[in-house]
Amino acid sequence: MSISEKVHWDNRYKLGISNIDTQHKKLFELVNRLFVLEDSANVKEALREILYEFSDYMKTNFSDEEEYMSLIDFPELQEHKKLHQEIVDTIAQIISTPTKLNIIKSKMKVVAKRALIDHIMNEDTKIKIFLLEKEMENVFDISDI
Repeated sequence: MSISEKVHWDNRYKLGISNIDTQHKKLFELVNRLFVLEDSANVKEALREILYEFSDYMKTNFSDEEEYMSLIDFPELQEHKKLHQEIVDTIAQIISTPTKLNIIKSKMKVVAKRALIDHIMNEDTKIKIFLLEKEMENVFDISDI
């Protein structure tokens, strides 16, 4: 996978939580805007805008996810919050470290894979599984009989 190759949304990443799925798609769009940037005199401002927008939107997504997990009494909320904070810290470090466009693209490719794909597939999917298990418990709750 080259540093200019985009990361693509796949319906396998859907959690079935409309707001969060929409936010995840938007994060893919934002990170992909980086990969079409070319080195030029004007690229620094565009790069800064994209990185800050990605960072802000990611924080919004994390906050919304955490609020949702709290509402459903998700048992791994605290661990999930720690993972979110690690990703936020990584983005902050990328933003605050001046470097060349290709290096930023390369770092953001790693973040996109870790923060978007791996995090959604390995961590956020736990929310979906928790909800399905909770639903199954309600379907088979014979204590109401």
